[in-house]
Amino acid sequence: MKQFRLSIAVLLSVWGLAGMGDAKADNGLVVNGVNVEKSEQKKVRLYTQTTEPVDVSIIDADGNLLYRGIVSKSQKGVTSFNLNRLPDGQYFVTATNDTYWMSQVLTIKGNSVIIDESNQKQLVQPTVSSYGKNKFEVNLPAKNVEEANVAIYDAQNVLVQTDSFKGSVRRFDLSSLPDGAYTFIVGPDQKQFATRIDIKH
Repeated sequence: MKQFRLSIAVLLSVWGLAGMGDAKADNGLVVNGVNVEKSEQKKVRLYTQTTEPVDVSIIDADGNLLYRGIVSKSQKGVTSFNLNRLPDGQYFVTATNDTYWMSQVLTIKGNSVIIDESNQKQLVQPTVSSYGKNKFEVNLPAKNVEEANVAIYDAQNVLVQTDSFKGSVRRFDLSSLPDGAYTFIVGPDQKQFATRIDIKH
């Protein structure tokens, strides 16, 4: 049984290497093709979608920024990181742009890096749609994000309503607000997205 599992692991790693630089198959993630994989003992590869530039960071457990760079849309979407100089501890690799955000926990122990996919957070730019006159539904596709915040600002940038929600959908009745343009700021503390809506009575 042990040999069988090892063979499957070897096959999966070979398939992963063969697909380098190409779009990766749908693996159930919220953001298809965005992922962090181990490539050697203390090296990882970050796969990103590059239809627009992606901001990439490595952050330590204390919140210190250790690396920041941009993957441009002309690149193939694979960025390698050599973590040999980092001491044992927990780190976060993040990738974000205007359409998505991903954060993967890495644990460095001895001469190895451990990637636990259950410690990966992802979210996609939310959609804000009308479900009635001046009533709006926020849909935030997310993975492993426990809670999202919502702040609604008027055209003068004055905060008119705040809320938080668990899950991916939340409805807001804004009938009591005066006519005008409003902006929804939606997301967890680490990443927020802005969407503009109009209210007309």
